[in-house]
Amino acid sequence: MQFWKSLARTAILFVVCILAGFIAIQYYDCWIEQESRIDRLALLFSLVVISCPLSYFLLIGLARAFCYREVPAVPDAELPRCTVIVPAYNEGENILASLRSICADHYPADKLEIIAIDDGSIDDTLKWMTLAAAESGHRIRVIHFPENGGKRQALYRGFREGTGEVFVTIDSDSIVEPGTIASLVSPLVKDPRVGAVSGNVRVANLDGGLFPPMIDAGFTFAFEFVRAGQSVFQTIFCTPGALSAYRREALLPVADRWLKQTFMGHPAGIGEDRAMTNLILEQGLGVVFQRSALIRTNVPECYRGISRMLLRWERSNIRENFEMYRFIFRNFRWNDLRRWVMAATLLLYTLMTLLPVLLIWFTFYNIFRTNGEILLTIIAMALLWATLPAAVNLGRSTKLVCCSYLYGIVHALTLFWVVPYAFFTVGNSRWLTRSNANSAGKL
Repeated sequence: MQFWKSLARTAILFVVCILAGFIAIQYYDCWIEQESRIDRLALLFSLVVISCPLSYFLLIGLARAFCYREVPAVPDAELPRCTVIVPAYNEGENILASLRSICADHYPADKLEIIAIDDGSIDDTLKWMTLAAAESGHRIRVIHFPENGGKRQALYRGFREGTGEVFVTIDSDSIVEPGTIASLVSPLVKDPRVGAVSGNVRVANLDGGLFPPMIDAGFTFAFEFVRAGQSVFQTIFCTPGALSAYRREALLPVADRWLKQTFMGHPAGIGEDRAMTNLILEQGLGVVFQRSALIRTNVPECYRGISRMLLRWERSNIRENFEMYRFIFRNFRWNDLRRWVMAATLLLYTLMTLLPVLLIWFTFYNIFRTNGEILLTIIAMALLWATLPAAVNLGRSTKLVCCSYLYGIVHALTLFWVVPYAFFTVGNSRWLTRSNANSAGKL
């Protein structure tokens, strides 16, 4: 097995060298052929846009490789009283499996409070919640909203009525792996400077077609690479709605502000996880990642559902990036490495949001001006980007490595429009991936 892993790493390195060399040669040839200063500026611009994020991820990768260590789960006697909040809307029978997995977790039952909230579902979600509560010996408390109020309203109710020292939020279409909750809350026990913890999210419905395995490969990169690297500096920007933990005394003082958040004069109906993370970071508290706190969640299985999910995420990221500028440079200390990393990450995320709007135009311009010669270079760049998640997935399966490259191509050719469209429609707060009367609540 070790031989094959070493061989795969060598193959990945070889692919990187080939792609980088091909891109460099193609750019050089196009640079020589184009005599116009504008044409050369367009080529240079697109190259810089690719290079800056790669440099950042190299830094994150080094931090992950040499410095990331997750906090070992503390003994049961040291575990705090924990309130698990599971909001659900039109989730159908899926909510039963989710609540069962929480009850089956190894967390001490006398320290675990479970609140399931039916957010005005118009399907049979409430019936399955009630069944789960009965099966659990009424360890689960069910709250029913007569009308849909949105995920923030449901979570807020749980925050206000929960009695735990730690709040854990879990999505209603997700399955918790045994031992996850103890692992998730342990950093809050060990380090008082930590205000929130991100869990490790994986895709549950891997047999649901081509898209779920591709998204799973992306999740591996987003969590076990990006968040693991950012965790070294306690600067994770988003605790995922699927699985996160918050210190009570850090969350409750900002809960009302979080609930009433607006954007462009309207209630912020999306991005509740990123918004709460911002409020934790604003207090000067750290946000870390626990690799062994594992949860499996369902994702859309068709192009339309995936594009809508990504669109919602991008809109919330754009909004919260703007919100973060309000405090990131306040009381800035030059010797504070953590604040420097936060600022660098924010500037990079902003760059990756704004530049695709121009990059699409530059890309089409380059294709036109080079008579299509640059098109293969663009595909090579997509593959080079995809090599990052491919390398992270090496230890898991060959299928996920292949899915990483496939997703890189699919994203470059069919999902390139998501970020620019999200930028120009950032005021839209529609959830997009929930139907009105679907048993599973998914498109």
